[in-house]
Amino acid sequence: MIFIYVPCQNLDTAKIIAKILVEKRMAGKVDIMLTNSVSRDNGLSAQAGGVVEAPGATMIIMTIDKHVQGIEDIVREYYQGGVPCMATISLYRLNRDFKDWLIAATS
Repeated sequence: MIFIYVPCQNLDTAKIIAKILVEKRMAGKVDIMLTNSVSRDNGLSAQAGGVVEAPGATMIIMTIDKHVQGIEDIVREYYQGGVPCMATISLYRLNRDFKDWLIAATS
């Protein structure tokens, strides 16, 4: 069982990616949370090199191992601007009922 952490630039992008992943049975569930990010500027704005704050949406994609590469490919295709962060989190423990459901939902 794998969770994939993916921050997006906006809620619309996160919703598009999440729906595609669930429809293709690559993810059993995707949680989307509105977030604010603070980061170093990419050097292309008037605040070059400074610290910037931006709203966004973060996805937690719930899936199984065999779908990780396919999910990364879809995120890259639909991600808007910049390089997406895709952090894969291997789960130490997951309750049996949810684990069984997730396997069925992604098969």
